[in-house]
Amino acid sequence: MYHLRDGNQVSNSEKLDQHVKQQSATTARTLAQANDSESKFRNTMRQAPVGIAILRGTDFIVEMANDSYLNIVDRKEEEMVGKSLFVSLPEVRGAVEPIMREVMRSGEPFHGYEFEVTISRFGQPQQCYFNFVYQPLFEETDEVLGIIVVATEVTQQVVSKQALQRSENQFRNLVTQSQFAKAIFKGEDFIISIANESMLKIWRRNLDEVVGRKLFEVFPELKEQRFSMLLRDVFERGTLHRENEAVAYVDGPGGLRKHYLDFQYAPMFEVDGQVSGIMVSANDVTDKVKLRQQITEAADRLSLATDGTKLATWDLNIQTGHIIYSGRLAAIFGYDESKILSHLELREHIHPDDRVSIVEKAFTVALETGTYYYEARIIHPDQSVHWIRTQGKVLYKDGHVPHRMLGTMMDITDRKEAELALKTSEGKFRTLADSMPQFVWTGDTEGNLNYFNKSVYDYTGFTAERITASGWLQFIHPDDLHENIRRWLHAIRDGVDFVIEHRFRRADGEYRWQLSRAIPQRNPDGTIQMWVGTSTDIHDSKIFIDQLESQVQLRTKELTISNNELVKTNMELAQFAYVASHDLQEPLRKIQTFATRILETELGNLSERGKDYFKRMQSSSTRMQQLIVDLLAFSRANAVEKHYESIDLNVVLQNVKEQLSDLIHQKNALIISEELPVINVIVYQFEQLFMNLIANALKFTKPDTQPVINIRTGFIAGQMIPLVEADHNLTYQFVSFSDNGIGFDPQFKDRIFQVFQRLHNRSTYEGTGIGLAICKKIVENHKGLIDAVGKPYIGATFIIYLPVE
Repeated sequence: MYHLRDGNQVSNSEKLDQHVKQQSATTARTLAQANDSESKFRNTMRQAPVGIAILRGTDFIVEMANDSYLNIVDRKEEEMVGKSLFVSLPEVRGAVEPIMREVMRSGEPFHGYEFEVTISRFGQPQQCYFNFVYQPLFEETDEVLGIIVVATEVTQQVVSKQALQRSENQFRNLVTQSQFAKAIFKGEDFIISIANESMLKIWRRNLDEVVGRKLFEVFPELKEQRFSMLLRDVFERGTLHRENEAVAYVDGPGGLRKHYLDFQYAPMFEVDGQVSGIMVSANDVTDKVKLRQQITEAADRLSLATDGTKLATWDLNIQTGHIIYSGRLAAIFGYDESKILSHLELREHIHPDDRVSIVEKAFTVALETGTYYYEARIIHPDQSVHWIRTQGKVLYKDGHVPHRMLGTMMDITDRKEAELALKTSEGKFRTLADSMPQFVWTGDTEGNLNYFNKSVYDYTGFTAERITASGWLQFIHPDDLHENIRRWLHAIRDGVDFVIEHRFRRADGEYRWQLSRAIPQRNPDGTIQMWVGTSTDIHDSKIFIDQLESQVQLRTKELTISNNELVKTNMELAQFAYVASHDLQEPLRKIQTFATRILETELGNLSERGKDYFKRMQSSSTRMQQLIVDLLAFSRANAVEKHYESIDLNVVLQNVKEQLSDLIHQKNALIISEELPVINVIVYQFEQLFMNLIANALKFTKPDTQPVINIRTGFIAGQMIPLVEADHNLTYQFVSFSDNGIGFDPQFKDRIFQVFQRLHNRSTYEGTGIGLAICKKIVENHKGLIDAVGKPYIGATFIIYLPVE
């Protein structure tokens, strides 16, 4: 026979669960008083609502453990009784053995509160929390014989409390880290509990000046501004109040300041629905910046904490068939949570196809193994089909007779539908992939390829087993292998697209070029789930491009040679221009000089025929000199000296008129001009342009008619110009030269701008046929256009178009 004695409490923690402590102490006293009958004592412990075990000796041999204790540790009675506690529960030794030995040594009880320990149960290690008492067990000699363990599992309460604490911490962090001004007032006196930096800036206070103090003691000026009334109303009625651009006067360093605020008073509720405080959200919109914010996260977190995991719990008496379950289980079967159904009625809702093959089979297996698990379909009262998952544990009586089954149930309809949708989607993907001529393949997150479509097997001649055994790199060309591996590893490491052109070996041994591309498929959070890749045959286009590049290189080489020859020719032309400018004109001038002297001194000694020959010779030399001058001018226009200057065209026109003054006077010509613009041009070329156009108009005049030349200017859109070269997206400035001369037939419009092209014989009108060609070249040097409009014996108009920059 043994007895218990009261000991002093080891832990004085204010958080100690009073109910558990009292229950444990009561149980211990009950056990101490039950020393008159061993059987009565054991029955009392077995019926206790808490886990109880008796440990004897320094080896802590389990003398007795009630059903509650066995259920907590997920052990059978025969696995523990008669054995050391640490044989049955070796995983707890490090945590509890030092405490037990101290109890044995000191004879003082130990009270554990929310004690954390990892226990292997239900097939896996679980982190658990317990409230317990280690009560020393004494002999009549006051020698500590063993320990009575009284334990209650509080894992769910601790997890919920930790979740709530994390929720509260997150809530506080949300408030303090918010970029908007926030504060929390607690209780009827509106004690300032929290105020973030943004709110402190509005208040112009430090945190230690306000926290823990009453709001209206810190800011008495707010009492006269409706805020006291509004806060009281929100606290008493539990209703939210919001205003925009409300005027508030806040006193602080620097005096009273006026603010325009968007603010919100939100009541904060306890679990029982009572208002415990007010959260203030404010935004200073003095500069017309509006803020809208609602705070609901606290309520959501509290709701999540009370809602739990949405698991239904049940307790089935195997002998009687009586079942006890939580209201959630009725809701899973499609009823109101208050509905009470028997075990047989619940079974009737199992889908007929699953009742025998899945549910009853799982029940039979559970009676043998002690573990109950299945996933099956149920039919709701509205005939809709849903999926459930049930798992439980069988509890046995003496003789290993199944007595009760405890378990949980969850609705997994969404998961099953998602799995079915995924399976259907994968089936469609494989069907689509196998019908494609492209190679389609997938890989896991580590880059291991795990699927190839039918085209891969047809092309390579490999079976799935061979690719699995030897790897997919075996059909990559050896010269492409290193780069292929490098790029693939880079894509896997950095999560970027894989793109490469490489060669695959066909079943007949030929290698063909493929363009391969793989992209990562990601979860909503950005985590890579898999890789999906395709390979497209680009062999023919690759070969064509290579041939085309070779032809381009060859043509480029030919063009380079032609260009070099053109440069050489231009240099020779430039040399010819130099010779024409100096060497050819010098003997020509001497011919003209000596011919003139002969006519002046020897004219009387010549016959009429000799005189005619000398006049023809002199005329020919003059025409030759003019031809050389015009050729030099055309060559100079081709040189395109890009020296642009801003010049007033009125000045250019005046210079040309002075140079042609004798001819203008001789022809009695009239030149009428509008005000011409100032533009950037190559000045000497534009003087040549004006010179040629006006001289051309003075040359082709009608007999007995005063020549009149009209010069006009303006702007015109590109699409309005009747020339195919005109850019319709540009605006052009035009200068036109119109005369009343002999004109020309419109069919010869393009011919007149060609070198040495004349519409009249030389005896009728002098000239070399180069002047208008020079004009066209000068206009083209200025990226412009030139056009001619004429009618025979009516006149001609030459129009210059210059793009406006």
